[in-house]
Amino acid sequence: MNYTVVGLFPNQKFAKEISEGIEQSGIKNEDYIIYTTNKNSSKEDKRNFWKKLLGIDKTPAKTEVESLITSVAVRNEEELNTIKKSFEKNDVVKIYEFQDMTIEEAKNLDYVKKIVELRAKSQIYSMPQMSISRGAISEGISTEVRA
Repeated sequence: MNYTVVGLFPNQKFAKEISEGIEQSGIKNEDYIIYTTNKNSSKEDKRNFWKKLLGIDKTPAKTEVESLITSVAVRNEEELNTIKKSFEKNDVVKIYEFQDMTIEEAKNLDYVKKIVELRAKSQIYSMPQMSISRGAISEGISTEVRA
Protein backbone atom coordinates (compact mmCIF):
# COMPACT_ATOMS: atom_id res chain seq x y z
CA MET A 1 0.00 0.00 0.00
CA ASN A 2 1.56 3.28 -1.14
CA TYR A 3 -0.37 6.46 -0.47
CA THR A 4 0.27 10.14 -0.61
CA VAL A 5 -1.57 11.86 2.21
CA VAL A 6 -2.35 15.55 1.79
CA GLY A 7 -3.23 17.62 4.83
CA LEU A 8 -4.82 21.06 4.63
CA PHE A 9 -4.17 23.38 7.57
CA PRO A 10 -5.76 26.78 8.31
CA ASN A 11 -2.47 28.70 8.58
CA GLN A 12 1.28 28.35 8.49
CA LYS A 13 2.05 29.02 12.15
CA PHE A 14 2.32 25.29 12.98
CA ALA A 15 4.60 24.37 10.06
CA LYS A 16 7.52 23.54 12.36
CA GLU A 17 5.35 21.43 14.71
CA ILE A 18 3.85 19.57 11.76
CA SER A 19 7.32 18.84 10.40
CA GLU A 20 8.54 17.60 13.80
CA GLY A 21 5.44 15.42 14.23
CA ILE A 22 5.94 13.83 10.83
CA GLU A 23 9.60 13.08 11.53
CA GLN A 24 8.77 11.67 14.98
CA SER A 25 6.43 9.22 13.29
CA GLY A 26 9.39 7.80 11.39
CA ILE A 27 8.88 9.49 8.03
CA LYS A 28 12.12 10.53 6.33
CA ASN A 29 12.72 14.12 5.26
CA GLU A 30 12.56 13.18 1.56
CA ASP A 31 9.14 11.51 2.01
CA TYR A 32 7.17 14.63 2.91
CA ILE A 33 6.68 18.15 1.61
CA ILE A 34 5.42 21.21 3.47
CA TYR A 35 4.41 23.96 1.05
CA THR A 36 4.81 27.42 2.55
CA THR A 37 4.16 30.71 0.82
CA ASN A 38 6.45 33.66 0.89
CA LYS A 39 4.62 36.58 2.47
CA ASN A 40 6.53 39.05 0.32
CA SER A 41 5.64 37.39 -2.95
CA SER A 42 4.57 38.90 -6.26
CA LYS A 43 1.31 40.14 -4.72
CA GLU A 44 3.34 42.94 -3.12
CA ASP A 45 4.76 43.81 -6.53
CA LYS A 46 1.26 43.92 -8.02
CA ARG A 47 0.06 46.24 -5.24
CA ASN A 48 3.06 48.52 -5.81
CA PHE A 49 2.25 48.65 -9.53
CA TRP A 50 -1.33 49.76 -8.86
CA LYS A 51 -0.20 52.21 -6.20
CA LYS A 52 2.17 53.81 -8.68
CA LEU A 53 -0.38 53.79 -11.48
CA LEU A 54 -3.30 55.16 -9.46
CA GLY A 55 -1.35 57.21 -6.93
CA ILE A 56 -2.80 55.31 -3.98
CA ASP A 57 -0.87 55.64 -0.73
CA LYS A 58 -2.78 53.12 1.39
CA THR A 59 -2.13 49.42 0.97
CA PRO A 60 -5.26 47.34 0.41
CA ALA A 61 -6.47 44.91 3.07
CA LYS A 62 -4.76 41.54 3.07
CA THR A 63 -6.78 39.09 1.00
CA GLU A 64 -4.43 36.13 0.76
CA VAL A 65 -5.15 33.27 3.12
CA GLU A 66 -2.04 31.84 4.75
CA SER A 67 -3.12 28.23 4.51
CA LEU A 68 -0.65 25.37 4.66
CA ILE A 69 -0.58 22.22 2.55
CA THR A 70 1.46 19.16 3.47
CA SER A 71 2.03 15.98 1.43
CA VAL A 72 3.42 12.78 2.96
CA ALA A 73 4.28 9.45 1.32
CA VAL A 74 3.14 6.56 3.49
CA ARG A 75 3.82 2.87 2.90
CA ASN A 76 1.53 1.06 5.32
CA GLU A 77 -1.54 1.42 7.50
CA GLU A 78 0.49 2.11 10.64
CA GLU A 79 2.27 5.09 9.04
CA LEU A 80 -1.07 6.34 7.73
CA ASN A 81 -2.61 6.30 11.20
CA THR A 82 0.37 8.04 12.81
CA ILE A 83 0.37 10.77 10.17
CA LYS A 84 -3.36 11.31 10.64
CA LYS A 85 -2.87 11.61 14.41
CA SER A 86 0.02 14.03 13.90
CA PHE A 87 -2.08 16.14 11.53
CA GLU A 88 -5.04 16.17 13.94
CA LYS A 89 -2.79 17.40 16.78
CA ASN A 90 -1.99 20.43 14.64
CA ASP A 91 -5.60 21.38 13.77
CA VAL A 92 -5.79 19.85 10.30
CA VAL A 93 -8.83 21.06 8.37
CA LYS A 94 -9.04 18.16 5.91
CA ILE A 95 -7.02 15.05 5.10
CA TYR A 96 -7.02 13.48 1.64
CA GLU A 97 -5.54 10.09 0.75
CA PHE A 98 -4.39 9.54 -2.83
CA GLN A 99 -3.40 6.07 -4.01
CA ASP A 100 -2.51 7.29 -7.47
CA MET A 101 -0.21 10.21 -6.54
CA THR A 102 3.49 9.67 -5.96
CA ILE A 103 5.64 11.96 -3.82
CA GLU A 104 7.40 13.05 -7.03
CA GLU A 105 4.08 14.24 -8.45
CA ALA A 106 3.29 15.89 -5.14
CA LYS A 107 6.34 18.13 -5.53
CA ASN A 108 4.28 20.18 -7.99
CA LEU A 109 2.01 22.30 -5.77
CA ASP A 110 -0.26 23.27 -8.66
CA TYR A 111 -0.85 19.57 -9.40
CA VAL A 112 -1.67 18.87 -5.74
CA LYS A 113 -4.10 21.80 -5.62
CA LYS A 114 -5.81 20.59 -8.81
CA ILE A 115 -6.22 17.02 -7.53
CA VAL A 116 -7.48 18.20 -4.11
CA GLU A 117 -9.95 20.55 -5.82
CA LEU A 118 -11.28 17.71 -7.97
CA ARG A 119 -11.66 15.44 -4.93
CA ALA A 120 -13.45 18.17 -2.97
CA LYS A 121 -15.84 18.85 -5.87
CA SER A 122 -16.62 15.16 -6.22
CA GLN A 123 -17.51 15.00 -2.52
CA ILE A 124 -19.84 17.98 -2.89
CA TYR A 125 -21.60 16.47 -5.90
CA SER A 126 -22.13 13.19 -4.09
CA MET A 127 -24.05 14.88 -1.25
CA PRO A 128 -27.79 14.13 -1.16
CA GLN A 129 -30.20 16.64 -2.64
CA MET A 130 -32.15 18.88 -0.27
CA SER A 131 -35.69 19.80 -1.11
CA ILE A 132 -37.32 22.97 0.10
CA SER A 133 -41.07 23.29 0.11
CA ARG A 134 -41.75 26.97 -0.55
CA GLY A 135 -45.50 26.69 -0.54
CA ALA A 136 -45.74 25.17 2.93
CA ILE A 137 -43.50 27.81 4.49
CA SER A 138 -45.42 30.80 3.16
CA GLU A 139 -48.79 29.22 3.91
CA GLY A 140 -47.73 28.57 7.48
CA ILE A 141 -46.75 32.19 8.03
CA SER A 142 -49.98 33.46 6.46
CA THR A 143 -52.00 31.17 8.69
CA GLU A 144 -50.26 32.47 11.82
CA VAL A 145 -50.72 36.12 10.79
CA ARG A 146 -54.48 35.69 10.17
CA ALA A 147 -55.05 34.05 13.55
